[in-house]
Amino acid sequence: MEVDGQTLAAFFGDTPLRKISPADLTAYQNTRRDLGRAPKTVNSELSVLRQLLKHAKLWYRYREDYKALKNTKPPAGQAIADHEQVRLFDIAKSNPAWFFAYVAATLDFFCGLRACEIKALQWKHVSWEERRLAVRRSKTPAGWRDPSLNDTCLEALRELHQRAEPLGFTNSEHFLFPWHGLRKQLDPTRPMTSWRTAWRSLRKAAGLPSVRFHDGRHTALTRLAEKGVPDWVIRAQFGHVSPAMMAVYSHVRRKALDEAAKALEPDTTTTAANSELEKTADQDRRVASHVTSQQPPRRDNVIEFPKESGAPCTTRTCDLLVRSRQPFR
Repeated sequence: MEVDGQTLAAFFGDTPLRKISPADLTAYQNTRRDLGRAPKTVNSELSVLRQLLKHAKLWYRYREDYKALKNTKPPAGQAIADHEQVRLFDIAKSNPAWFFAYVAATLDFFCGLRACEIKALQWKHVSWEERRLAVRRSKTPAGWRDPSLNDTCLEALRELHQRAEPLGFTNSEHFLFPWHGLRKQLDPTRPMTSWRTAWRSLRKAAGLPSVRFHDGRHTALTRLAEKGVPDWVIRAQFGHVSPAMMAVYSHVRRKALDEAAKALEPDTTTTAANSELEKTADQDRRVASHVTSQQPPRRDNVIEFPKESGAPCTTRTCDLLVRSRQPFR
């Protein structure tokens, strides 16, 4: 989300930073909420002021009293289906007027870049040999990173570079998406402000009127989560991801793992057949054991004791017992 500083300037005016009180921050929150602004929007606006106060070494005055608004709204991001994504890009390639929107969407869906990051790209940030970008402008410094580029992104960037060469717009300081003015004026030293009109026409033609540009980033993140990519890899490629969104992607990843576990379930038909075979074999073993137990013992395996010992008993053991009772002579 790109924060417009005009709302802060309109509210605080020329008030010096050192004279802004914690009560002023609360008043700003209430004013913006009364205008229908979402808690996340208000928090993002005040985060700009918080950074200024930290830079001026004044934030310690507000640390204990300032409370960010609680965001009760669920994440609005959505991931589109594979067939919808294919249709979207097929339509995007069909109209030359949508070329910039097409390249921007490619970096969005297949590299995870935000709109503000795409607009700030200059040719010096593209490394063709290393197949990576240098993102040096984002929502926060936490978004600065060097994401890798796949073949799809490289192909789109090469096409963009080829179209920029005849215009002389390939200087290292030139922006990939040059500023568009009235009467088709172009200025590569300034970044493009928006491709909103082309994007709305594109998604309408693709039959996806509710898909936001930022949903491309959610789609890319969801694809990685479904493949079980670790969190640290996702952050290295996509930059800062809010804890709330990481919880959503973790849920997606868990769902994918559950599906994988289900795929490892044994085949019930084969298991039932094997169980029946084992049951029959076990019954056969029991019958064989019963028959064997009914056979008389073999005589050659029986040890016979002597029948005559010359004593009242017929065995030597009894003879010993009798002799033990006789008095010693």
